Amino acid sequence: MKIINFYVDNFRSLSNIRLEDLGGLNVIVGYNGYGKTNLLTAIYLFIKNLNAGIEKRSIEDRDQEYMLLWRDYDITKPISIGGVIEFSEEEVQKSIGKSQKLRVEVVNKLRYNNRFIEWSLESFSVNNSPPTRDQFEEVKSLFSLASQSVEYVPIFDQTYFDAILKKMIEMNRSPINMRRKWYDFVNLIGEVIPEIKGIEFWDSGKLVLNIQNLPIYIDLAASGFQRVILMLFILWLSGRKILLLEEPEVNMYPTLQSRIMKLIKDWTNNNVFQVFITTHSPYIISSTVDNYIIMKKKNGVSSAIKVTLDEQLRTITGILRVNLGDVLFNRLIVLTSELAEPSVILNWLRRIGISNDELGIGIYKVNNELELQLWLKMREMLGLDVIFLGLCDKIDINLKDYCVPLGREIENYYTKGRLIDVIRKFGVYPDEKELRDLTKEETYRWLVNVFKKRGIDYDKIRNSIGELVTMYDGVEMPKEMEILANKIKSLESI
Repeated sequence: MKIINFYVDNFRSLSNIRLEDLGGLNVIVGYNGYGKTNLLTAIYLFIKNLNAGIEKRSIEDRDQEYMLLWRDYDITKPISIGGVIEFSEEEVQKSIGKSQKLRVEVVNKLRYNNRFIEWSLESFSVNNSPPTRDQFEEVKSLFSLASQSVEYVPIFDQTYFDAILKKMIEMNRSPINMRRKWYDFVNLIGEVIPEIKGIEFWDSGKLVLNIQNLPIYIDLAASGFQRVILMLFILWLSGRKILLLEEPEVNMYPTLQSRIMKLIKDWTNNNVFQVFITTHSPYIISSTVDNYIIMKKKNGVSSAIKVTLDEQLRTITGILRVNLGDVLFNRLIVLTSELAEPSVILNWLRRIGISNDELGIGIYKVNNELELQLWLKMREMLGLDVIFLGLCDKIDINLKDYCVPLGREIENYYTKGRLIDVIRKFGVYPDEKELRDLTKEETYRWLVNVFKKRGIDYDKIRNSIGELVTMYDGVEMPKEMEILANKIKSLESI
């Protein structure tokens, strides 16, 4: 079973989301509070209730808890949730005895009426055609099977993981002819975590890990080992399922994250299962995935776009020398012209209360027209929020509201005494004539000439010098920084 398309509207923070041509391994990214968990929950609700619209299911909301499913708790509008699901020949054969693939599209509506949630069917098709009476009943049977074939793995839920551990005990104690599965699972652990030489249950019923030939109870082992063993067991039992993994990287060191992702990718390539992962990990982002689902939020409403890491996107990030994970994990991108250096802009923004770490701001320098066009293309592909600094004459007029002019090089704002102290730290000691010239020439041109006389390309160390000069409050700051800060705050509040 595989979700090909997924649609949801008016569910929690989510509005008008349509994701099409989904792959086997789908990674969901976005800033905190942008709706990643809501999207996982919506997918889970969809699969668990595929038959709800057909059956016109009605659920009483005695404690008014289900009202929380509605965006802004506005129960006057229905929730729409649906998609396209593809069932393999094996699944269809198992359910209805026919050897054929089926692709079913179903969209359900949820309405709130007098403390009852009422499901209804909005649209329904089988292999792109209205279903016959026989197909209608066959699909109902398939949907019943599908509702048992989705697994939501939370970040941490003690009850959930206790249940997983109980299943491990049951497999370990299974009849001898079934024990082979257990040994296969133990071998899998050894492949993914070489430090673990074996696992077994002792008479106390506790799981014991053989770590470098030392027996350790699982609850005394490193938390990363605990989580990855339980995660591996979930993966091991999830053939033909849709897996919803919430931040699987928690407590896992980077190498382990990479191994888990490689295993998941191998299994999704072989159609063992389909996976949707929410993450904040650059190691998961940098893995080979089929799709990125990028969450966005505006005026309290979450949306999503699907992006495939194709050759074009790889080429763009390669030419720009940027890490895709860094770009995706930022809420806002600031692009500066050749007049400014990113480290200087960061220091100035900090001085007026704008923290790039807290607000998720990435600052990148645009060195030429080619780089600008590539950034504009990536902005379009990834749905990036971008502010342009000093590039106003090079962008389209429809982007002018997102641009801040910058009239001269940042060096012209440096305090002369502080600048001299810094360049001396680089082993450059201007002579008396050069010091006199500093008051006559523009500072940037002066620095270029001073360093050139000593065989040094100033532009190669410009960012480092700028960071050292502007890390102290005594340096003058251009008024354009206040304008930039206000634009950042305005985008933050949206």
